[in-house]
Amino acid sequence: MASSKDLILENAKQLFAENGFKGTTIAQIAKTSNVTDAAIYRHYKSKQQIFDVIVETFLADYRVLLDQIKERQKSGYCLIENLILDLCGFIDARNIEFKVILNAYTTIDSARKAMDAFYDYLAETVVACLNRGIKDGTVRSDIAIQQTSVIIATLLVGVNRRRLFGPIAPNHETMAQDTVVFCQSAIRSF
Repeated sequence: MASSKDLILENAKQLFAENGFKGTTIAQIAKTSNVTDAAIYRHYKSKQQIFDVIVETFLADYRVLLDQIKERQKSGYCLIENLILDLCGFIDARNIEFKVILNAYTTIDSARKAMDAFYDYLAETVVACLNRGIKDGTVRSDIAIQQTSVIIATLLVGVNRRRLFGPIAPNHETMAQDTVVFCQSAIRSF
């Protein structure tokens, strides 16, 4: 059974995803969690702290995922496939948290910082994959690594945003795999 602290976080995530940060109140979180406002304040100083815990937990898990991808002993070319498919799987599993961040990106400073960190770490991981691929000969050596990483990272953020917020694309079910094919064709050395 989840603790009241965990229940508060889970319900806050759902409310933030549905109503946005500004559209969610402590009273709503308390009611949904079947606790009092005072119980929430025993665990968290503010609605902002609840939001920040959600975002920080999401980013910590995301960093673990990307570190695991970089550590795999595969070619750089294959790592791009793993990166795209694993990232899409992660976003599918953590879609509420990603929606929370994206919904608050333009209004909440910590959400903006989280999204910037999400993007920057993704671009760094793409750079690592491209460098490994150039070194092992599976990625073209004539690509501009920094520019290519920016393009791929931006594409992946956009693809996942589209997958979450729609409208549903005709290729929605294959969008992740189609992105793999597109990116690999752009960097392939053979």
